[in-house]
Amino acid sequence: MLRNIMALAVTAALGVIGPGMAQAEQVAATSAASITANLNYLMYTPDNYDSSNETLPLVVWLHGGDQGGSDVEKVRSSGIPKLLEDGKKFPFLVFSPQNPSEELLYPIEKVAAALDEVMSKYRVDRSRVYLVGFSRGGFGAWAMAEQFPDVFAAVVPIAGGGNRHYLNRTNEKAAFWVFHGTKDDVIPLSDSIVLYERLVSLKRNARLSVLEDVDHSGVEWAALNDPALWDWLLQQRLQSAQ
Repeated sequence: MLRNIMALAVTAALGVIGPGMAQAEQVAATSAASITANLNYLMYTPDNYDSSNETLPLVVWLHGGDQGGSDVEKVRSSGIPKLLEDGKKFPFLVFSPQNPSEELLYPIEKVAAALDEVMSKYRVDRSRVYLVGFSRGGFGAWAMAEQFPDVFAAVVPIAGGGNRHYLNRTNEKAAFWVFHGTKDDVIPLSDSIVLYERLVSLKRNARLSVLEDVDHSGVEWAALNDPALWDWLLQQRLQSAQ
């Protein structure tokens, strides 16, 4: 009797199907779900935009962790939007999407979809699209450079981090300028150094600015208030972009 019970148990464990029983299966299917780019964002157009027909460079700004959520007004409180609120003038468009999460990293597929929409709506020089991100936005900048390599002529991650193993997917013609402070106790300086060194090994156009005695919040303002950054940025162009 015990032997029969054990035999039945082994049979069940091996998935032997008896007459009339449904057979397990694994089938292929295709999802019909689509990504909705329902992101809040701020859009800056320079003074001469409405009076001209020329295309303009576009800067994508990815903010840090404190501005995430559903209140887009928070995005004005830091980074490039803060500079604009304080009266700074730029000769380019600025697209500042809000991370819908207060805790998670940017949903970069949604950012990319929203960026496509913006570029179809505004007069954008597609050879001069630049990506700048700080902290959590810096992680987003690294990820977008890897996942959407044909979009950005230049990428500026500030106090961010990412996965160095996918940097070989970045555009060989894109330029990178990485910023980090030596006193950053939120995102280690080593995160930026590892990524920068990987870019160098791949022979990418990359530079690194390590700011002495600058902490996590300080490096954001040190980088964005450096006139050399904007002069350098506007020189970058993807010749193959259309």
